Amino acid sequence: MFAAYSLAILLFCHHFIFRPLMLDWGATGNLREVNFSGDTLTIGGSRHTRAVLIQASPEEIWPWLTQIGQDRAGFYSYQWIENIFQADIKNAYAIKMQFQLPRREGDTVWLASKNHYQGRGYQIIAEITPLKSFVMVGGDDFGRIRNGCKATGTWAFYLYPESIDRTWLVARSSESDSNFVNRFLRYLFFEVPHFIMERKMLSTVRRLAESEQLTPDICESVSHEEASCKGKVMALSDGS
Repeated sequence: MFAAYSLAILLFCHHFIFRPLMLDWGATGNLREVNFSGDTLTIGGSRHTRAVLIQASPEEIWPWLTQIGQDRAGFYSYQWIENIFQADIKNAYAIKMQFQLPRREGDTVWLASKNHYQGRGYQIIAEITPLKSFVMVGGDDFGRIRNGCKATGTWAFYLYPESIDRTWLVARSSESDSNFVNRFLRYLFFEVPHFIMERKMLSTVRRLAESEQLTPDICESVSHEEASCKGKVMALSDGS
């Protein structure tokens, strides 16, 4: 009987206290209410927002997002956990020129090695605006979007400036209406692990972006929409 009561109290605290904090970790009330570009790709359902405030400009943060992916610089999270599940992740904690090829809509972002999970461990970029948004969906969902339908879910990162040198890095998960079974399985098996990994990722990007000085070579590797980055670095060089 004591065990049953303890379990009931634990579940109550998780659902009504810890879960709301977990789902919108780090995000202010105003930030949770912002409508970002990828939100239009789903309909109904729920959305959750996590965020960190970084002492850096979008130009200084964007290169770290450009190089996410199993075949690039990993996801800056717990590599050992990812590799337990055969993701074959190798995180890079520096800006690498070979990983700075500009991302485009329709590009594949590998979550795990293509040699595992029958080659289906990936997301597709559904919408991307340099220095602003990086929105991913599953392969089937990308097909639905191309056919004018809504995606079942999105995983997205946004850069939301608060001032010239302070930027929110926002991670938002949105989903369309789904059946009870899918919601229940997500509740049981996905929410907590995803929070642990995503929180680590956001915190690591904040640490890296605040400590790493961009070089002119890095700025030259990004697309023309990001040209202001080069101007900023050159201005710093002229002032030294």
